[in-house]
Amino acid sequence: MALDFVGQRCMSEREPELGLGAVTELDHNRITVEFAATREKRIYARGTPVLKRVQFNVGDKIASRDGRTLTVETVTEEAGLLVYSGGGVTVPESNVSDLTSVSSPAERLLAGQADPAEVFDLRHRTLKMQTQLRQSEVRGFLGGRIDLIPHQFYILNEVSRRQIPRVLLADEVGLGKTIEACLILQRLLAVGRTKRALILVPESLVHQWFVELLRRFNLWLTIFDEARCAACEESEPEKNPFLSSQLALASVGFLAGDEKRREQVVAAGWDLVIVDEAHHLGWTPQESSADYQLVEALAQKTPGLLLLTATPTQLGLTGHFARLRLLDPHRYDDYQTFLEETERFGSVAAIADRLIEDQPLTAKDQAALKKIFDRDPEGLAQHLADLTAGKSGARDALLRTLLDQHGTGRMVFRNTRAAMSGFPKRLYCPAPIEGASATLLARVAREMHAEETGAEAEIRYSFKDDPRVDWLLKFLKSHTAAKVLLICKSERKVLALEAAIKEKLNLNLALFHEGLPLVQRDRQAAWFAEPTGAQVLICSEIGSEGRNFQFAHHLVLFDLPLNPGLVEQRIGRLDRIGQTQTIRIHVPYLVGGADEAIARWYHLGLDAFEAPLHGGNDYRDAYHERLLKLAAEFGKEKDHATAHAKLEKLIAETEKFRATLNQKLKQGRDRLLELNSFDAAAAQRVIAKVRAADTDPKLRGFLTDLLDHFGVRVTDHEEGDVHLDADHAYVEAFPSIPREGMLATYQRERAIAREDIRLITADHPLVQDTIDLLIESPAGTTAFCLLEADRPNLLLEAVFVLETVGDSRWHVDQFLAPTPIRVLVDIHGHDLTSERDPAELARDLEDAPLPRFLEKPGFNANLLKNLLEGATERAEALAQPLRQAARENAAATLTAELQRLVTLGKLNDNVRPEEIDLAKKQVRQTRTAIEQSRLRLDSIRLILEGAGD
Repeated sequence: MALDFVGQRCMSEREPELGLGAVTELDHNRITVEFAATREKRIYARGTPVLKRVQFNVGDKIASRDGRTLTVETVTEEAGLLVYSGGGVTVPESNVSDLTSVSSPAERLLAGQADPAEVFDLRHRTLKMQTQLRQSEVRGFLGGRIDLIPHQFYILNEVSRRQIPRVLLADEVGLGKTIEACLILQRLLAVGRTKRALILVPESLVHQWFVELLRRFNLWLTIFDEARCAACEESEPEKNPFLSSQLALASVGFLAGDEKRREQVVAAGWDLVIVDEAHHLGWTPQESSADYQLVEALAQKTPGLLLLTATPTQLGLTGHFARLRLLDPHRYDDYQTFLEETERFGSVAAIADRLIEDQPLTAKDQAALKKIFDRDPEGLAQHLADLTAGKSGARDALLRTLLDQHGTGRMVFRNTRAAMSGFPKRLYCPAPIEGASATLLARVAREMHAEETGAEAEIRYSFKDDPRVDWLLKFLKSHTAAKVLLICKSERKVLALEAAIKEKLNLNLALFHEGLPLVQRDRQAAWFAEPTGAQVLICSEIGSEGRNFQFAHHLVLFDLPLNPGLVEQRIGRLDRIGQTQTIRIHVPYLVGGADEAIARWYHLGLDAFEAPLHGGNDYRDAYHERLLKLAAEFGKEKDHATAHAKLEKLIAETEKFRATLNQKLKQGRDRLLELNSFDAAAAQRVIAKVRAADTDPKLRGFLTDLLDHFGVRVTDHEEGDVHLDADHAYVEAFPSIPREGMLATYQRERAIAREDIRLITADHPLVQDTIDLLIESPAGTTAFCLLEADRPNLLLEAVFVLETVGDSRWHVDQFLAPTPIRVLVDIHGHDLTSERDPAELARDLEDAPLPRFLEKPGFNANLLKNLLEGATERAEALAQPLRQAARENAAATLTAELQRLVTLGKLNDNVRPEEIDLAKKQVRQTRTAIEQSRLRLDSIRLILEGAGD
């Protein structure tokens, strides 16, 4: 039957779990269907075979949206819509309950369509595997082609469990904030809590994010730029271009700089927004930048918000407050109040330090605690009594309560190297160059001054006869097998270096600077990453922000900016998670020159080359002007002795300043924030579950059989690899497998070591796509078999799916995923489910032609209907304990989480009221979804027992 009227009911044969749909819009080419039970909307091409018109027949039991039930006695038609009547109740099809089951494999069987028994069994096995995957605690944790780094998985678990994930990811450079954000996104997409996500990044990082998400996480994002938006509007002038994709990636500058695009992206609506390099969003109490205003507008309309920055307090507390204000504008609405709270929190950090160091609390500490616990004096009294009595775990309990009250701790995650271990060593490799002329020394000093004062345009770089280039060429010749990253100030300097090198040596050389188009930058970086690619990558300062080159172990700092934070950022391109060797930091400098002076200051004054540097802006503020003047003195022919004396004095001063600053940083170290950001035991529990899923052998065997069913050739290769070839598949364009095939592995370590090998996990699109291909098709929904037996009998083996129909954001799957229920009944009404082992039964069955059996006079539709009624009754009995177990599990889990949030909300203003309200709603909605879970008949197999047919 055709779908020609608004209000007609239909179902998607591709997505039966959406339930009963209703046509809401029609035009010449498209049809819009709303599936109210699951709060989903789909747009289909007119006449698509995916949509099936739903019509109930006489004898069917249906319910209306207002809860009335009836057994259909008559079916009439009015204005294109069906009207069902029975028992004095009349229900137009537009008012049929959205929870009504609409599947009918019985129709297929009565039409004489049957599949081989092995396909029926494969379908049942597929349904069981789907249940296992969807109910997994680590669903969405598995798919990233990444090492299992504990602090990243701790943050993933903590953030993704929240109904409103609004946090600042502020790990130090090199600790993997991008990976954390991608993991959170993948998890929320996998469990259905996020459908639409927008990622905003600096223009220079757009393609890097795109590649990272695709290569590591199998997520394909649409890059939105002006060309993309214009093309969308040309094809559909009335449609917001940002509605054309569920996963979008864009430059924050592009959107902030175009009022029309800014309004469109905000109006499009998103479930999650991720903002990289969030410290670039400018804000003061008096004014804010266009970038900040864009993110603020999105934050006001979007439930989920992840802000990424390696420098949470860069630009001081003002910048930090600005980002917290985006996350929770009601909590952080006054800067002065925030400053007062920050100052008060100092006492909490001091008490936390003493508890961690197992030191006794002073009278001053106890007085401070009374102020901190002003909302819960009884709780404090109990904590102090337990401490005095020496009760086991008393310190940890008080520490945990302090953590719950921590100022910004709940919305800020910051892991530092100081709290972690296992990072590579840094080795300073100075390269002093003797014999530089006074002219060259003066030129280097002038260049440094111009670069630091914004006058670089006045400089004409030339390295034609520069001894530093000669050193570089000699170094590269002696390290031909090494990958070398060279960073210098600017694009002009990069190009001048390239020209000087090419004049003297034919070398595989890659460039990376702001003058290159984004695509070209990515190609240059990729060429450098290839084992047989460029030996050296010369990049300007933009190469030290956002890019990762941990596969290289040699860093050449061709010049040294007078900003210690930038030097640390440069080193951070190599000193990061994934680095396997000692990092050698080469600094060529002219003996007696300004560059030697600055190198000595960095090394002896700051120890900046061999240890991570904290407080970079403090050093810049304290010493930038003096360094600039000192560098100029080294560029002069006279007064070198005086300049050297000033340098030694400055180095000595800096050492003292560093010692004082490090002590200050140690005292101000936010130990509670560190505890909130990482719990080793909790992280290991998560990782253990991920490893268990990684090594489960059932997935490999199942997927191999499923792919074989579709004609995909699976060939075993060395070291457990497999090659997948879909050239002869029965599906025209097999999802997730390229036309040229693909090499894959089920071993995480193998996939990380070999970028040309895909990692197959339960989260890989290939797994879900192939499952969907089978389940969304009629294959295996009917079968007819013979079974040798002493007495004739007719059996019906039916597989029902117990499934909830509701909003996916509540993640009901964790308690009751779609669950197959198999029953076996016979023509006499006997329940044989527990008497016949499914595996043994399957081995003894023999396929037989169904049409011939249907022609027998003893078989008719009523006989099948009676068998199905008996099977349904038995399935319903088996479903009840599943519902009960799911209810109890959900109640225990969600009520405990709700109580934790309510208690936390009394102590910490960072627990938003909306979060508690959503937790309460989740309890109600989950309970309702489980109680209203329905049985959907998925597949049936008729079995004729006897000595013959």
